[in-house]
Amino acid sequence: MGNEISMKTYGIILLLLANLASFASDAQSEIEGYEDKFTAINKERKGLDASDLNKLSDPFLKTKAVAYNTESNSTASIFELQALFNNKAKINGKWYQIRDKIGEYELSAIRGSSVILANKEQKIDLNLKKGENKNVIIKIK
Repeated sequence: MGNEISMKTYGIILLLLANLASFASDAQSEIEGYEDKFTAINKERKGLDASDLNKLSDPFLKTKAVAYNTESNSTASIFELQALFNNKAKINGKWYQIRDKIGEYELSAIRGSSVILANKEQKIDLNLKKGENKNVIIKIK
């Protein structure tokens, strides 16, 4: 009884070896499945050439309107106030602070929902507009 291995131990060892063999074959078939997927995605795909890409417009770029003054034959930019945060104003996609230059104007004041642009000749008052998103609410304290 000392050196002898019981029948239960043989059964357990045999069961473990069978499970190991089963897992090994499953792993091998899973690896082969991944190899097929890698081969499929590794094939060369045809995309757009450079000329086709250049023809596409940027979906994230918002075009700005420019007003044309017929009397002086010059263009004057339309300023759009988009956001106010922490004493900074986002005008036409760029953030500005008080006394920053915006074209020929200077940002002279930031209020609750508006800013004032001024130069030697005139002042422009820009107001925030509510967007189309009904979930955004602008509250002024």
